[in-house]
Amino acid sequence: MSRAIVALVLLATLGSAGLAPAQEERAAAAGPRRLALRVAVSPSTTRLGEPLVYSGIVTGGGPGALRVFPPDSGGDLDWGAARIRARGPGGEPRRPGAGGWYPTSGPGDSFVVEMPLRVFRTGVVSVPGLRLELSRGGAVTEFTLPTAQVFVAPVIPAGDTAASLRPLRGPFTAPWWERVPWRLVAAGLLALAAGLLVLRRLRRRRGGPVPAHVVEAKDPALEALEALQALRGLHLPEHGRFAEHAFHLTRILRRLLEATEGTPRPGDSTPELLRHLEAARLAPADLERLASLLAAWDRVKFARAATTPEEARRAEDAVEDLARRRAPAAGREAA
Repeated sequence: MSRAIVALVLLATLGSAGLAPAQEERAAAAGPRRLALRVAVSPSTTRLGEPLVYSGIVTGGGPGALRVFPPDSGGDLDWGAARIRARGPGGEPRRPGAGGWYPTSGPGDSFVVEMPLRVFRTGVVSVPGLRLELSRGGAVTEFTLPTAQVFVAPVIPAGDTAASLRPLRGPFTAPWWERVPWRLVAAGLLALAAGLLVLRRLRRRRGGPVPAHVVEAKDPALEALEALQALRGLHLPEHGRFAEHAFHLTRILRRLLEATEGTPRPGDSTPELLRHLEAARLAPADLERLASLLAAWDRVKFARAATTPEEARRAEDAVEDLARRRAPAAGREAA
């Protein structure tokens, strides 16, 4: 009887030991093994620090929910923000629920995760897969996407024929500023400066003081008479150039008054000039005549008022009379 009991215990132990692996296999088959997992890194060959796109694709499965955990950025890998696209069997988009869970329904589901990536290590670099969780029937299974590999070349690879850098070839000569004997140049410049200084002192001793050139100032009235004579030689009124003729007469008269009366200022308008001339030693008749001449010239210059050659010559005579009365006796006869 005891032997039968022992045999039954052994059979129960062996049966339970063979059932456990089968149950684990079915649980795994109901979990991530029924999902199709793919990973792509584009481009697969890049340069140090250039942007890449990491794509993780999950398809298949049954009813449940799926979510992804962002990787830790740091070290040789620099991850950006994830972009997730989840679609159902008919292509309809799936929206995430609470906690970032995306619902799944059947074999036609697709779950795509795209993330920008930068790699800061050269050579063949292994990119670890993203960590995901699958929830079905209240049980949560954690798994990771496959590992991807990417080849990272230096910024200027050795085989890049488009690179502008070329290896150094010698021997190289020193630059010109290192080959110039600067000490001899400085000594030559000092000797030249000393020679010029000695030559300058010798010339001062031999020549003596140079007399200054004195320019004798001409009487303003005589200058006005000479300018008036030159203006008459242009025959501007005879050619119908009355505005230009009035401009030159105004310029001659203003310079004469500014030099002889001292009250008018350069740049005064006609009313300002007349107000300043009221304080000068002009006779009332001369002031009235000047006001009439300046007003007539302003109308000719700015308003293109009609005039005649006879009126222009009378204006020249008036300016000449005013200048001759202010000229010295000897200069008056010469002019």
